[in-house]
Amino acid sequence: MRNIFAALMSGGLTLCRYGTIIAFSVLIAVVTIQVLGRVPGFPSPSWTEEVARFALVYLVAFSCGIAVLRGELVNVDLFVGPLPARARAIVDRIVDVIIFGFAIAIIPGAYDYVTGSIGERARSIDIPMIIVYVVTLIIPVSLAFFSLARLFGFGQSAPASHGELV
Repeated sequence: MRNIFAALMSGGLTLCRYGTIIAFSVLIAVVTIQVLGRVPGFPSPSWTEEVARFALVYLVAFSCGIAVLRGELVNVDLFVGPLPARARAIVDRIVDVIIFGFAIAIIPGAYDYVTGSIGERARSIDIPMIIVYVVTLIIPVSLAFFSLARLFGFGQSAPASHGELV
């Protein structure tokens, strides 16, 4: 069972990583078009504003699961930092349970929101809005899955490259 969950987690993590990279790349490309649109003679299509918002939302959706897995989503360093290692581990598990419970509680509402958006279309790029609204389902599913992974002991530690670590 643990091996099956580990394989699912690896696949989910890969999906989230690639989703984050793609969303960030789209955001960079669209903002570059917007900035270049300030140059006389370079067109700045109206759809870039909408696509930039959609890319930012997808960036958050795909990266929040990774943040949970690494223990970086919810943390109050002033409270947790001074605690002994055992107490920190207990607080981390409590936070994981809270995140899991919250995510499970909002999945049905997110699903209803997505299914209710069937038939809507984006104004400037004429795509189905369900493509955008599905993000409201990706976020809680990702939070629930990766907080459960942390509870099962699959959590990862944050890299030591953070500026606040001395």
